[in-house]
This record gives sequence, C-alpha cells and structure tokens, in this order.
Amino acid sequence: MGSFFRAMGLALACLIGFTAAAAALDRRRLNEARPISEAELAEMLQAASRGRPGIGASRRDAGDLVVIAGGREMRFGLASLSAQLNAEPDARHRQKAFDSLLQKLDRLADGGDPNRPGPAEIARFRDALLPVLKNRSYVEEFSALARKQGVPDGKLLHLPLAGDVIVVPALDLPRITRFVSVGEGRRYGMDDAAVFKAALANLERRAKTIAIHDYGLIRTFNFEPPDYNVSLLLLPNPWKDVPDLPKTVVIAMPGRSVLAFGDGDDPKAVAALRELAATKDDYPVTRSLFRLGPGGLQPFR
Repeated sequence: MGSFFRAMGLALACLIGFTAAAAALDRRRLNEARPISEAELAEMLQAASRGRPGIGASRRDAGDLVVIAGGREMRFGLASLSAQLNAEPDARHRQKAFDSLLQKLDRLADGGDPNRPGPAEIARFRDALLPVLKNRSYVEEFSALARKQGVPDGKLLHLPLAGDVIVVPALDLPRITRFVSVGEGRRYGMDDAAVFKAALANLERRAKTIAIHDYGLIRTFNFEPPDYNVSLLLLPNPWKDVPDLPKTVVIAMPGRSVLAFGDGDDPKAVAALRELAATKDDYPVTRSLFRLGPGGLQPFR
C-alpha cells in the first residue's frame, strides 16, 4: 500500500510539474526576465493563435513557425523575433511586441496586409518621435549607410535650421535613437510634415520643466532626460523665463545634450563658448557659434 501511495505521489508530482511547465509557455512567460528561446516563442504563438477567427494549423519549418491564416501562410522567423523580444527593456514592451505579431496574424486572416501597422504600432511610432539637431554632414552619412544596407534611395528626412545645423526627426527608442527617412511616415499614415509636427509636439510635452544651470561666464539649458537638450532651441520661446538675458545671446551646441549660451558682448564669455564648441562629442552638432537674432539663429562671426 505504501508503495502504491508513493507511486501515486510521484505521478501527481510529475503531472503538477508538467502543468506548470505548460502554463509557463503561454504569454505570461513574457513577464519573466530570463531570455525567451525560439522553442518557447513558437509554443507561445501557437497557444495564442488557437481559437482566433480565421487562424488554422501551424508547423515548424526550417527554424520558422508557419501559421495558416485566412487560407494563406504566415512565416515567423523565430531566431530574429526571439532576439527582438529579448532586446525589449521590460515585460510591458515584450507584451506589446507580442501583440503586434498577433495583430499581423489577424490582419492576414481578415484578408488584409499583415505588414500594415495596426493602431498600437502607429501609436508607438508617433509617440517615439523627437526633433534632433544634427550636423549637415550627416545627410550624406545617412545615405551612404542606407546604400550599404541595400537601400540605394534612402534619404534622411531633415530641414535646415541655421548654418551647418539641420533638424532631423528621430525615433527615441528604449535602446537606440533611429533617424527617420524621407517618406517613412507614410507607412503610419503620416506625411513628412506630419512627422515633424508630431516630433515637435512630443518635445513640447516632454520639456514641461526647463532648468538653467549657471557656470559663471556661460549658462546651460537642461531638461530630463538630458539627451536632447539642444533640441530646446526648437521650442516657441525657451528664452522667455531666462533671468538677466544678455542683449546679445551667443549659443554653443557641440553635441545633442549641450545647449550653452553667454553674453556675445563679453570677449571672455565668447572665448569660453568657443572652447566649449570645439570639444569632441559622441553625438556632434556643430563647432560653430550662433547668435540669437529676431528671425531665429544666425551664425556668429
């Protein structure tokens, strides 16, 4: 009798372990920090697609998961998709990325284009946009990189600001900043002008509180996070609350996180700004100085 109960206990333990393992392979697995394997992703996709309208059988094929949706096949590259999920910063972003995969299946099942972004993807694109200041030389760098990546007609979306400085809409993503190409917004229902407008609106929303730090001869603008301080120049009037603003405002912006200004009529302040503008920055903007004029920025002698 004792051996019977021991055997039953062992079987029950195995059953509980099997059930727990199976439960761990639904989308709740995305809430765990440990990396997701290709096999786990395949099982999660299969579990999440069962019972969805128009979704049929699925199979593994040469490292991919192939799912029948709306009578057509949709292939998921498990290696690249699991890497993308593992690169997301937290569980919330992993869940959103997983939802976007299911939305593609639903669009295919409904007879549509699975690569057309859904509302969540459109919102992510729009909300990540920010206007970033770059040097004009980056226009050709961007095109050269696009050609290297097999996009011969890839062009950087940008507008001139002043001198050698341009404004570029960028996607401020959790791990990288990616610059937007001409026409890229069309995929999300936005023309180039709408992309710039959304980027500026996002900057205004983020930069509700601007701090001014005093370093004697020069002062700086800052907001949190500080990666895009120089973009504050694009706000309608960031200068309105600056105390003791000089008659001649001269600006240095060596990199995207540094927006410094001083008195253009003070030779020592101008020398300090020139020294700052000459410093090397990982995200360079310009070595030139600019004067704040009635019509905006103007190169300073």
